[in-house]
Order: sequence, then C-alpha cells, then structure tokens
Amino acid sequence: MVKYVFRFIPLVISTIIAFCSAFPASLEVLEDDIALQAQRIAALEQAYENGEIEPIDESVFFDGNLEEEIANGLKFNELRYIATHNSYQTASTDEIKKVYRNLSDLTFGYVNAKTGDFVSPTLTEQLNNGIYSMELDVETFDRDGEISFTCMHSPYIEMGTSCYDFELALKEISMWSDNNPNHLPITIIIEVKELFVPLENMEFPNIDYIKAFDGTLKACLGDKLFTPADMLGSYESFAALRADNGWCEVKDMLGKVLVILHDCSLTNEYIKIDSSLKSQAMFPMMEKKDSDNVNASFLIINKPAEIIEAGKELDDGNFIIRTRADKFTQVTQERRQLAFESGAQIISTDYPVINGIKPDDYYVSFGGYKTISTKK
Repeated sequence: MVKYVFRFIPLVISTIIAFCSAFPASLEVLEDDIALQAQRIAALEQAYENGEIEPIDESVFFDGNLEEEIANGLKFNELRYIATHNSYQTASTDEIKKVYRNLSDLTFGYVNAKTGDFVSPTLTEQLNNGIYSMELDVETFDRDGEISFTCMHSPYIEMGTSCYDFELALKEISMWSDNNPNHLPITIIIEVKELFVPLENMEFPNIDYIKAFDGTLKACLGDKLFTPADMLGSYESFAALRADNGWCEVKDMLGKVLVILHDCSLTNEYIKIDSSLKSQAMFPMMEKKDSDNVNASFLIINKPAEIIEAGKELDDGNFIIRTRADKFTQVTQERRQLAFESGAQIISTDYPVINGIKPDDYYVSFGGYKTISTKK
C-alpha cells in the first residue's frame, strides 16, 4: 500500500501538470489544423478544376452488383454503410496522450492508455475509401450576431480537427460530390455539443442557432441536400412512410447528401419548427424509446445487442438504425459481429478499413475493402 502511495503521488502531480499544459498545446495544434484545412480545401479546389483528380469507382466498395441492385429498385433503407465516428479527429497533443497514460496507471487500466491515439482520415480520404456515412460534432460561435459553426470534440482538451470551419467541411464534401456525380447518397450525422466550458464567443446551442445551422446546410449544399420533404413525398409523416415501407429508391437519391440531427435536448424544439418536417434540412435521429414518435425515421441504438434483443419490434418498424461496432478502445470481435447481425444500416466505427491496413489489424468492413452492402 505504501509503495502504491509513493507511486500514486508523482503520477497525480504529473497528470495535473500535463492537464494544465493541455490547453495551450491544444490551442497551438488547433491553429495549425485551421490553417491546414484552408490550405487543403484550396488545393483540392484547384486540383478538381484542373481535372487532376479522377472519379472513384464506388462499385469496388459495394458487396454485390451495385448497378443491378439499383436497377432492381434498391431502397435507401436497404443500404448498409460502414460509417466513422468522430470523423474529423486529428492527432491528440503529447500532453493529452500523457494524461491518458497516467490515468490508465492510476485506474489500473480502466482508462485505456491509447484513448488519445485516434486519428481519422480527412473527409475526402474517407469518401475515396468508400466511407459514405460520417459523424461531425458541432460547436456554435456567436460574434456580435455573426453566427458560425465549428467542428471539434471538446474545447480546451480535444480540439484537434480537420473540419474546424464547418462550411469548408461542407464544401469539401460538395466538391467530392461534383467530381463523382451519381454517387450513392452520403449521410452526415450532426452531434450538437451541449456540455462544455466554452471558449470565447462559444455559445450553448439553442433553437435559434439550430435554425441558423439549417440555413447553413441549405446554402452550402444547395440542391445536393436531400431533405425530409424529399424523402416524405406525398406521405404526411414518417410513421405513414414507414408503415408503407415507402423509403425512396436509391436511384432517385444519387448524388445527394442527407444530414441527420443526432438526438439532443433540442430535438423536440427542432421538430416543432414545422411538425411535418417538410421545411427542415435535417432528419431527427431519435432514441429507441421514441420509436413510436410519428416523426421517427432514424434511430440511434449504439449497443447492437439491444437491436437484436428488440427483434421484430424494430424490424416491423422499417427504421434506419445507427449502431456502433466498437467504442474508442473498447474493441471486441463479438461486438463487431453483433453489429453486423443486428441489421443496422449505419455501423459506426473508430477503425474503418483504409488503404494500407494490415490483415491482422482490427477493422470493420463487410469483407475486404467492402464498406457498403444491402439489407436484402
């Protein structure tokens, strides 16, 4: 016990020092990330304009005959995607990595020492590798009435991001879409960050900011944006659409982007803007407990075992479900397999299959480099 105490005290002191130095180090990294994003988007724009980037052949990522499936009337809810979680994350600072290593020692491994090691490819790299479903965390800034949105995990600590300027992130996706016309629909899950110690001019989200965010999506994505109104068509509600399994056919959604609002404290207020959802830009994603809501379309059930346990209740509901094959460093073959068996259409992972991955590495795919499949 005494031996542990003597070891414990220096570790605590070291952790406190690392934590206190994390913010200035993170801020320095963030400044670099902001500059790199602007440079990367400018370079991509020039390369696209010059015809230097060839379109991809997305059929190589599809587990089956893509052309035949689309021609035969494949519906959107029959598509299954390997998706990424925290799709913007860049490398953590050495200080944050040290905090996690120390916390791992202090908690006897309960906190994984590698928690700060995650790095996500850029949006373009993910799209080029067949990742058509991504998740972006959004923070709101209000500078004397000028509202803007940024993408990062959390202020002060984990600010590394390849998508800081949200409008530039949308531009990156839009440029890729222009270069790959008739691509399969892309889904972007938006998680509005609500719990934080704010940076200067950073505001806690409210419905007015969400309305402004809707406007940003419409302005930046234009006719690429596939809205709830587009999906609903003549249906009065998503309950009616689901009862009829009236999800749109994929052939009518090629080249489109769907934006999904992750369940949050503002979900109900967002719906109340227009209870038909036909004027909103985003599809509300709800928890399983809200599956009987007339507006329920996308459900978030992160534990695949819960989907399997629900069984027929969810199958008969014709929902589109997002689950997670892993959770940061909590990686097991069993959970990954359950994610596939659950039938969830959006399977998020922190370990997407990418070029150069080793055969014995843990990754999530439908086999090989297949990242898109069907639920048929």
